[in-house]
Amino acid sequence: MEKHSGSAVLIPILEQVYAELTQEHAELMALTDRIRALHSPIGLTPLLEELHTSLIKHFSHEQFPGGMYECMGAYGSPYHEELKILVRDHCVILSAVRALLERTRGANRPDDAALLAGVAEVLTQLSDHEHREHALADKLMAQAK
Repeated sequence: MEKHSGSAVLIPILEQVYAELTQEHAELMALTDRIRALHSPIGLTPLLEELHTSLIKHFSHEQFPGGMYECMGAYGSPYHEELKILVRDHCVILSAVRALLERTRGANRPDDAALLAGVAEVLTQLSDHEHREHALADKLMAQAK
């Protein structure tokens, strides 16, 4: 841990926290690849359940004290808006995955094409989120050097 910007609050080093999340990011991307590979809803429900559970765990690791977002927030107010958007993304993505799960379990399940399109949209949102998150972390780590 180190002090940053004269702050009396000890924060974990961003690079260390980022590295600790690398395996989680890789596992999430592998899971999304498995979901993208489906061409029908067969087998979709358990994968969406796994994604939902994994995202809850992953997002909590990023957002809670000592997490990546705390480290990034310590770089100051110029980055707070970007961080707020990333946190909001977490809520939107989790809600969307939960809604898709409910759709796969419902008696009035939509047609397969609509369901798979919804899944593709959420996976794209997640991918975009992860790219923006990594870009911000990379920018902050470069700034710290």
